[in-house]
Amino acid sequence: MKTLLAALLVLAASVLLALAVKSDNGYILIGYKQWSIEGSLAFFIIIDLLVFVALYFLIRTLSRLWSIPRQLHGWQDHRSLERARRELNRGLVQLSEGHWQSAEKYLVKHADRSDAPLINYLAAARSAQQQGAHDRRDHYLQLAHQSMPLADVAVGLTQAELQLEHEQLEQALATLRHLRTIAPRNAHVLRLLKKLYERIGDWNELNALLPELKKRRVLSESELRDLELQMY
Repeated sequence: MKTLLAALLVLAASVLLALAVKSDNGYILIGYKQWSIEGSLAFFIIIDLLVFVALYFLIRTLSRLWSIPRQLHGWQDHRSLERARRELNRGLVQLSEGHWQSAEKYLVKHADRSDAPLINYLAAARSAQQQGAHDRRDHYLQLAHQSMPLADVAVGLTQAELQLEHEQLEQALATLRHLRTIAPRNAHVLRLLKKLYERIGDWNELNALLPELKKRRVLSESELRDLELQMY
């Protein structure tokens, strides 16, 4: 519809211009030194319009050609991002199904191009833990911290959970104490500390932690009663 209206407008303008030229096409004289050009004014106006249109389309074409490399780079970035998302989803599915090796492979394959590399590396750390590859686990945790330094608590909690699971109690204690200095009100940090103190039998520290557990409502009433009886 828009194209039809534009064509009608152009046709109407052409008819009006032809009628104006037919009645009086004007006269123009251009002189420079010994050279002179003369002709009808209508002819020069038409030539000017044609030159203007040609220059417009030439500049537009050159502008599009100039933007091709930028558009190509953006297209490649978009493809890389989509591929990284697909690999992340596949890795998380493999992790949920217990296929640790393939999960680790998918999670780290395009992690550096992911829009959420923190998730990639934290999940890869869990996959490495299940394979007993604790060096790789710690490496992925370090990469997770580097990818988002502000996510100290998330990375630290994952590290503490994996250390507890692997019975690295001293390392877990150091990690949780550090976390408590930067997130003293975090309920999960307090719960993991309670679990660790129970496991190592440090009842004095657990007794000192008890008021904070009550204040933050980390445990239910029945869990608190059981804990107090156990401590007693």
